Amino acid sequence: MKHLNIHIEWYELQNELILWPIDTIVNHSDRIAVVGENGAGKTTFLRIIMGQIPEYRWTIENIGAISLGYLEQIHFLDETRTVRDDLRDAFTELRELEQTIERADKKMQETGEYEEYTDAVERYTLLGGYTYGNEIERVARWIGIYHLLDNHLSEVSGWERTKIALAKVLLSRPDFLLLDEPTNFIDLQSVEWLEKYLQDTWKGGYMIISHDREFLDRTCSIVLEVRAEQGIDVYHGNYSEYVAEKRKRHEKIVKQYEEQQVFLSSEKTLINRFRAWSRAWFAKSRERALEKVELIQKPESFTNLAFQFEYTTDPTHTIVSFEDVFIGRKEPLFYIRDIALEQKKRVGIVGENGVGKSTLLKTILWKLPILDGLLNRGKWLDIGYYSQMHEELLVDKTIYENFELHGLGYSRERLASILGHYGFSYHDVDMKVSSLSGGQRSKILFAILGQKGTNFLILDEPTNHLDYESREALETALRSYPGTILFISHDRYFVNKLATHIWIIEKQEMTISYGNYEDYQYKKERGLSYDMSLFDETGELNLVLEEKLWREEARRIRDKFARKRR
Repeated sequence: MKHLNIHIEWYELQNELILWPIDTIVNHSDRIAVVGENGAGKTTFLRIIMGQIPEYRWTIENIGAISLGYLEQIHFLDETRTVRDDLRDAFTELRELEQTIERADKKMQETGEYEEYTDAVERYTLLGGYTYGNEIERVARWIGIYHLLDNHLSEVSGWERTKIALAKVLLSRPDFLLLDEPTNFIDLQSVEWLEKYLQDTWKGGYMIISHDREFLDRTCSIVLEVRAEQGIDVYHGNYSEYVAEKRKRHEKIVKQYEEQQVFLSSEKTLINRFRAWSRAWFAKSRERALEKVELIQKPESFTNLAFQFEYTTDPTHTIVSFEDVFIGRKEPLFYIRDIALEQKKRVGIVGENGVGKSTLLKTILWKLPILDGLLNRGKWLDIGYYSQMHEELLVDKTIYENFELHGLGYSRERLASILGHYGFSYHDVDMKVSSLSGGQRSKILFAILGQKGTNFLILDEPTNHLDYESREALETALRSYPGTILFISHDRYFVNKLATHIWIIEKQEMTISYGNYEDYQYKKERGLSYDMSLFDETGELNLVLEEKLWREEARRIRDKFARKRR
């Protein structure tokens, strides 16, 4: 079977060890999730496999000459080119043959020698040189970027760039895909498209780095956890199964460690008891035996991250309401007929990129005016806003200084205590924000936001950059927060766990769906009204909906979606 033998003794950068040791086999049909904490070396691991980092010790053996396609986080070097030209580069051999044919044609005109020209044209024809333009257009239509083909790369948005880069990888027809954060910057519809493509259409294997847990659950059957200097651990199963198995392994090693500590303590007591007596030989014998015991390293404890949000007082019942409102910057993006956000609801906003989700949040914050209509905000609102661009942080200032700038002039000891709940140490207090990763900046911003009393949270892509454990901690804090939450997220797992309602922006209008994202999907697939609630307040299937469905189908969705009774 075709496979990669991966042997990495160590890789270091600026005298700092990044990865070591790794010794594993990847089969060409494996569907692998690569997970690990921020900064553990996941992207480095993929780049080593691709041959982009040569300065590591040991080897990558490609048994069977598996061709690799790599989707990177940063995609384009020359943004003056058109999308079509960039996609043409996927056909490396054909592009080289085009240059060969051009040179051979000139040579034929000058010398009359035609053999090189004929050979190149025959090879070009055999490889589909006269039809690969059609293949580019077919894949572009399929992925949804056909309308961008003649645009320059500088003119396309972040989510469009991800689609273009993915199209380029697919056009190169590799045996095995390496995808680094493929779901970043693309909307939920695009994530679902990619998920379905990998499940139903793609025949080869792949290795994916992603923070989208539901995406990994549905696409991967093996998990490689990168643990930096501790190498990697392999788990069989999807992401949820990996989490459960990891906890089991941890509990087992903790138990073994504790039992060994009891044994070692007992043996040392026995040795010390007989060392000075007539049975010193017995003590020495036990001491030699003890030296041969393979010690179990003290296992790392699970980091107990604990995000928190201080609640002030209850505002008016209606937090914000819209009546015949047009949302946009200069030109209208979408229309809201009549929607109100009520106290203590948790609402997720979904829609394709570019429809105006962030514009809506900034309009509610009064950072942008409405173009027409009536927008009312309730009284006694204490709003907390999280921006995915981390605009509230000054990167040239330290963490301590950023807290001060937000009116939180704590002592270093108190600040260190607060930051400890977000995975930071006392010595991190004076680190400059510019030296922090995206995930660390997100946690600092949440730490600041958590110290401010609020009753209405507005969150723009709150889970971007956060690792898995941080996302779980954030979800726990938000679910226990008694106030109102309005948020944008492309993380379906997060939306499903948090949302009580969904606001959908599509066809230039915003509508409301009762329930979480899974409820919305179910209603959309079956042509049901979005404002129909699948379940009543006690978690029972809505009787009106049950009348619209066959009994068997009603039983199926009750079993699949039923909530716990409150």
